Amino acid sequence: MTYTIIFLVIIIALTFEFINGFHDTANSIATVVGTKVLTPRHAIMLAACTNLIGALAGHAVAKTVSSGLVDAQFVSPQVIICALLGGIVWNLLTWWFGLPSSSTHALVSGICGAALARAHGNWDAIIWSVRKVKDGKVVMEGVLHKVIIPMLTSPLIGFFGGLLIMGLFYALLRGARPRFVNRFFGKAQILSAAYMGFSTGLSDAQKTMGVITLALVTATATGTFADMPDWLGFLRMDKSQQADASIKLLRNPQATPAQLQQAAGVLEHEGGRLQPGEFKHAFLTLAAKTYAAVDDREAAARLAALAAGSHQSLLAEEDARLLTKVPLLGRMVAATHTDWQQLLTREMQAATLAQQNPLVVAAGKVHELAPDVPIWIKILCSLTMAAGTASGGWRIMRTLGHKIVKLQPVHGFAAETTAATLLAVTGYLGMTVSTTHSITTAIMGVGCAKRFNALKFSLVERILWAWVLTLPAAGSIAYLLVKGGQLCGWIP
Repeated sequence: MTYTIIFLVIIIALTFEFINGFHDTANSIATVVGTKVLTPRHAIMLAACTNLIGALAGHAVAKTVSSGLVDAQFVSPQVIICALLGGIVWNLLTWWFGLPSSSTHALVSGICGAALARAHGNWDAIIWSVRKVKDGKVVMEGVLHKVIIPMLTSPLIGFFGGLLIMGLFYALLRGARPRFVNRFFGKAQILSAAYMGFSTGLSDAQKTMGVITLALVTATATGTFADMPDWLGFLRMDKSQQADASIKLLRNPQATPAQLQQAAGVLEHEGGRLQPGEFKHAFLTLAAKTYAAVDDREAAARLAALAAGSHQSLLAEEDARLLTKVPLLGRMVAATHTDWQQLLTREMQAATLAQQNPLVVAAGKVHELAPDVPIWIKILCSLTMAAGTASGGWRIMRTLGHKIVKLQPVHGFAAETTAATLLAVTGYLGMTVSTTHSITTAIMGVGCAKRFNALKFSLVERILWAWVLTLPAAGSIAYLLVKGGQLCGWIP
């Protein structure tokens, strides 16, 4: 693997992000343009700015994409390239025909299809459902919990949310003058459009952040960056090849005491070289537990003290921040960095009661630790998506803003508020929910509140077919690309 391939992954990922920007521009601004509250140019400028802010506001979805969908052993930069190309091809096809398909599901299915092909049809390559540690908390991860269930429920929530909110507005505004309603909601819709743009950035931009992070984690763990020059050091992630090998050794219940001692030494060294963060804390804690398992009490106490000091320094740094409640470029340490000493102690005690090897269980928890998204990736992806948004998405905008149902400002406000809230909540929870599905079904719900036959069902049918075909289509394209790469010898 060469640096050229790594940079190629980043370039293709940013290309996907740019396409996602103009492909999903309609999702955040179609209603405000369709109701003529803003001109297309002003709406695009608003969406670009709010997309940028939203993309910087968190990385829960990015961590899901980078570590919660497929087994990392079947991932390589070449596989990621094929996954991205699968999503890009499907996005461009649906954009050309003006269909608001899901960029989110195109990317996710591309990743799953590419990993499946790399594993030669072994479905275990896809993480279906598993308990994992994320941000120091044990959560349910996998395609079922983060993709399939949200994919089925979010359209229903969007539809019935739009229907209920619009029904409430009809009841409250029954005696109001149409001129007053249009004037008030014309101004209010600017706020709802900004909210929608923010939620779109919070949800959509993070997928590409996760893909780039996944590529860098894989390259670091395979030793590609072992002899990296200093000026490229920003590409290296926290879990090195040596640390990864040591954690895998600790997960082997047949490991000898000498091997355990050696693995603990490696984790001590790797944890010592890292900057304060969750990986440093986890490595030092696991090393302390390993030393304790081989009855090296002095080393165990020393490493436990180092781990505790690392955690306390993180908390102190967070307390000293000026805006601790607005972590635009990172997360709140005090809220998310659980003490790994307490976590691993609790898990090891539970393993003992269940007659499992406690050290193997502890190593498994550290192995599942999701990587943080570096700040430079957040900023780069955010700016790229904003640039894509600024380029516009006129074909899909016409579909959502004009063709599904005729909208007034009050309808646009209801649809945008419903979809934006849905995206903000699921983005915070790390679920890969489709912006397209959310806003489109919200518009449908608003239209049905007006009157059921206000919807143009022939167009709705075309949209639904695009949704149904996205997962198998993008996944199949990525699968075939990987198989082609294997036939050419480019992918092992």
